[in-house]
Amino acid sequence: MKNSMIYLALAGLITFTSCESFLDREPVSDLSPENYFQDKADMEAWNAGIYEGFQDALQKGQALFGDVRSDNVTSTGYQNNEIYMNALMSNNGDAKWESFYYTITRCNTGIAKYPTIPSILEAEYAPYIGQCYGMRAYMYFWATRVWGRLPLVTEEWGGSLDNIYVGRSSLEEVKAQILSDITEAIRYFTISDPGSKYYLGEDAMRALLVEVYMWYGDYQEALDASEYFVGHNSLELVQGEEEWKRIFTNPESSKEVIFSMAWDYETDGALGGWPQLLGASNTNNGYRMTEEIFNEFVDRLYSGEGSDARLWNTVDTVKIYYDSGRVPLTYASYFSNSCAAVNKCIKYSGVDPDREFDSANQCYKRYYLVQDNSSCEVDLVMMRMGNIMLLRAEALNKLGRGSEALDVVNQVRSRVGYMRDAKMDISNVNDMNEVESLILEERQLELWGEGQRWFDLMRTGRLIDVMDPIYSSRQEDAGVAVTGFGDEGRRYWPIYAGEFESNLALTGDQNPPYSER
Repeated sequence: MKNSMIYLALAGLITFTSCESFLDREPVSDLSPENYFQDKADMEAWNAGIYEGFQDALQKGQALFGDVRSDNVTSTGYQNNEIYMNALMSNNGDAKWESFYYTITRCNTGIAKYPTIPSILEAEYAPYIGQCYGMRAYMYFWATRVWGRLPLVTEEWGGSLDNIYVGRSSLEEVKAQILSDITEAIRYFTISDPGSKYYLGEDAMRALLVEVYMWYGDYQEALDASEYFVGHNSLELVQGEEEWKRIFTNPESSKEVIFSMAWDYETDGALGGWPQLLGASNTNNGYRMTEEIFNEFVDRLYSGEGSDARLWNTVDTVKIYYDSGRVPLTYASYFSNSCAAVNKCIKYSGVDPDREFDSANQCYKRYYLVQDNSSCEVDLVMMRMGNIMLLRAEALNKLGRGSEALDVVNQVRSRVGYMRDAKMDISNVNDMNEVESLILEERQLELWGEGQRWFDLMRTGRLIDVMDPIYSSRQEDAGVAVTGFGDEGRRYWPIYAGEFESNLALTGDQNPPYSER
């Protein structure tokens, strides 16, 4: 990592903000160590900086790391296809892990400094230091899935130049650090919990614990951790189309949402990354839903066993509404430029109050207020019950409880109007591979555009089998040499080339087959 990642958080060179909530920030002028960390307000301001780092790391990265390389999307031709083609190189700016380590460094400082504030009680600093541990775990979890082994930096920098260069730790050491941080976060949150979906709290840590255990194949531990969400007093799988849509249009009020990235246009500017990738109204988004996923939704539409409401709330800008009703979609709708065209993701788009009806074509010129990547301020959903319950289904299946796993899938399906019994879609509920395939398909439909698919394929060992023929097809269509997936090391991103110049301990330890230049 760059020198600044380790020590800049205490150098007094960054401007953070101070207020009662990081959602309503005002700048402070002087953050030098000599006059900082004196009272509760300083913790609030410092944590605001932590969440700003989190925004920088994942406001684009969520979809970029989890969707763009996967079979969730096809290219529209308006983005650099280096990522989409799995042709990453170490000079790609999106490969920088700088924002992750900025955030981690700020967490380290908070962990070290909050208990030293004069006359402060543990109950007063508990929710703030809990968020430091929690965010550090969250950043390391995302980063290890993207880059694999990582430099573990867990202490405040003390000023010694001897401590700047840090090599990569093993995957086992990274896992241990993540689990340790989650444990500490939960301990502090049981003393005092922030109690907001825009802050990490105990619910978010319990959800992260399920994800971590599943990532490392600890299925019994994952199942045990998921029990926390069964019969939870305030979280649930929301029921019905309107409530499912509210997950994204008003996450703070949704009983499904566990943790969401807050965004304010006046403070943060435009959240341009997500819409530019998957569905912006003012430009051509780089990627769209694949034909295969769309066709599965159409199959369900005509199944006679209900209609999957996720279709209507996931894709298209405007054109799925016809004469005050929904367009009778077909497979051909995927390629149409008419009222039934399907090009943009509208998960975060509410109904446009100024929508216009095209009487000649009998459809709305627009129906949803599709996000503009120059003014977008949506609150990206980072953790929710749909993800956790389907991970629970995976764990049940891995433990030989396939019938129970499919019961969970049925809960997820039926709450959005698709009533087909998942047990009718497979030949044997005891066939773990077959049940897992069905669960993964349900996750693909439920969580499209939420940064999960690539990691689902990695976690289940299916990545190369699924993506090799897809990459071969993409390469053939592009008229380049057909190499398929290539070296299996390409499941990870390369470490950005600049890191090897600023952190000499990394030299010679690039992810193969990538170059350090």
